[in-house]
Amino acid sequence: MNKLLASVVAGATSLVLSTGILAAPTTAPVSLVDAIRAEQWSSIPHKLKLQYASVAVEPDQAQVTSWINQYNTLFDKFKAERRKAYDNAVRDTHILRDGGYLDLSTDILADCYTLADDKQRFVDEAWVKNLSLGAIAAAEKYKTDGDWVKARRIFANLSVIQPTESKWTRAMEDMVRRVRILTRFAPEAFAGTLEKEISYRRGALKYLKATTQPTAVPSTQEAADKVESQDQLAQNLKSDWKAELSGIKKAMLRESLTEARSNYYKDVQYSQVIAGGLNALRIFATTSGMEKTFAAMADQDRQKNFLAAIDRCLAIAQDEGVSHSTLDAVLDNIDEANRRTIAIPEEVLVSEFADGAFAALDPFSNIIWPFEIQEFRSTTEGEFSGVGIQIQDADGQIKVVTPIEDSPALRAGIRAGDIITQINGKSAKGITTLQAKRQITGPAGTMVTLTVKSPDDKVRDFPLTRSTIKNASIKGWMHLPGGGWDYMLDQDQKIGYLRLTNFTRESSKELDRALEILKTQGARGLILDLRNDPGGLLNAATEVSDKFLSSGKIVSTQSLRDAAPESRMDAHKDSDDITLPMVVLVNQYSASASEIVSGALRDQKRATIIGERTYGKGSVQMVFPLEGQQAALKLTTSHYYLPSGKSIHHEENAAEWGVDPDLKVEITPEQMRRLIDARSDLDVLRDETAATTGKAKSQTDLLEADLQLSAALFVLRLQLVGVPTS
Repeated sequence: MNKLLASVVAGATSLVLSTGILAAPTTAPVSLVDAIRAEQWSSIPHKLKLQYASVAVEPDQAQVTSWINQYNTLFDKFKAERRKAYDNAVRDTHILRDGGYLDLSTDILADCYTLADDKQRFVDEAWVKNLSLGAIAAAEKYKTDGDWVKARRIFANLSVIQPTESKWTRAMEDMVRRVRILTRFAPEAFAGTLEKEISYRRGALKYLKATTQPTAVPSTQEAADKVESQDQLAQNLKSDWKAELSGIKKAMLRESLTEARSNYYKDVQYSQVIAGGLNALRIFATTSGMEKTFAAMADQDRQKNFLAAIDRCLAIAQDEGVSHSTLDAVLDNIDEANRRTIAIPEEVLVSEFADGAFAALDPFSNIIWPFEIQEFRSTTEGEFSGVGIQIQDADGQIKVVTPIEDSPALRAGIRAGDIITQINGKSAKGITTLQAKRQITGPAGTMVTLTVKSPDDKVRDFPLTRSTIKNASIKGWMHLPGGGWDYMLDQDQKIGYLRLTNFTRESSKELDRALEILKTQGARGLILDLRNDPGGLLNAATEVSDKFLSSGKIVSTQSLRDAAPESRMDAHKDSDDITLPMVVLVNQYSASASEIVSGALRDQKRATIIGERTYGKGSVQMVFPLEGQQAALKLTTSHYYLPSGKSIHHEENAAEWGVDPDLKVEITPEQMRRLIDARSDLDVLRDETAATTGKAKSQTDLLEADLQLSAALFVLRLQLVGVPTS
């Protein structure tokens, strides 16, 4: 008999050939996922037996038992670590609270919430309620006293503990705005506050350690660890705000507000954005310390007159029918009031007003100013102009994580672990990675000299010619020596592994190349890792989804303006569609385009989703050029909806959002740090001929550090049981 017989067993659809050979289901059988979720390890062999009862190829029971025991052992280890972390966090919260460190105790309280198995039950505990009430009162006092750092901390932690209360997020954002203003414009003034805060935190940690580990001997590092001086902190915080705001014009603001009125995803009144902009200026004008940079702000009469002008403009903006001419009048009035009173530069006035105006709409709409425009384009185009290195902060030093393939840095001999001590002859000590990035990158064909100290303490100058660097968005299991990626995670079972770090114009082509390699290697299953992927281009998300779907809806977008019609994107059947069984990994940092892909594959039952609930960014932004491409407006123009019709956007006060996994596998912050450390070593690009320094992390090391990836591999292995390897 030469036909396929549909066989539905244990909740999953499979295809059985007349020869008894089974084609694996594209998603894991529901009964298996349920058993893993319920930790019913002993029931799995029986469920597999039912799944493959009519198949000639018998599962290797010894192998299955080995896989079950391996994952069970790892799961129990992670579960015990989580329980211990929770118990320790509860203990530490009480110790800090009782020791007078109320604000810092809320840091640990937020950790408790994250670690709690039953979050609502945790929040309802009497001691949690009492501590939260005390924290709210303390935050309000810190806010009144101008201690923005402590107030920000408590409001941020309250937003974690009470995620449906948007008022804490808004309060935190006000504090963040004040801290950002001080950090950018008055680092010397803020450094004193920061120095006290660091000393305060270290005192709290010392007290905590003395209470929990009374017999512990201080380490050599602890004895030598001193708080940086106020001058050092100020130097570390210092940024060239004049360069960062260079090129900002009031015309850009006017044009952006007009675009927002016409193109925002729902009706927006000028009164809303005017109020947001004016309130941002009020925060700026009432943040103590700014007078150190802008001398006129030290005059209280000038400050009062500026605040009075804000009040007058706000009164005008109360009318929802505010016209474009009224908007122009408000902008002119506040500009004139500024010149007569606190006299901050026009670029500062415009940027602060714009920041507040668009924050009043949503967190994802904003102006990309001239200083930022090139960096923004590089994130969406998948390329930038520089020397080709990934860097990180290492105790105030700029450390090379890895050079990028086919880059000037790699060709010159810069390697992972090198420390960049100077950039064009200027010390790099204490600067941020963002500052270093901006100094190192530049137009293709221009020169930059990096002074580099290698792990053996040799110091060399590297004169490098910048070039266009292709920043791949598709990565594999581990970097191959000399370049390229190994995409095969399990050589025996032929299970491939792809990581998508962001969605760019090149992502679809990169995916094609990686899948072709896996195809030639005989891949039987695929893990698509979307964890920590912040998203990117909508078109890239639909193109990636279409690789794995042959029909049906991928996503639809809709504006709420004037009953706008739905815009729907469907999958199409192509000869190169990928039909491999799949698991998709997601976590709370998977956003936007990542949620489109994972949501579409879940709703169409094309893949099993494993991990944690995603971020919940269900809005689509379009980019509108300003002032002839000198700047741009990134504006939310629609929301998107999954094939099920669900919007995953995290609305204010919502209890549900994001894409929920089929199998929830949570990890603690410490476990996350451990897996990132193990992962980073496999990402390093090494010379084919270079000697390996230290012990490289092996495949086993990373799988033991990454419970979510191990769960994905476990599920796919079970899913492929009974399916021939060739």
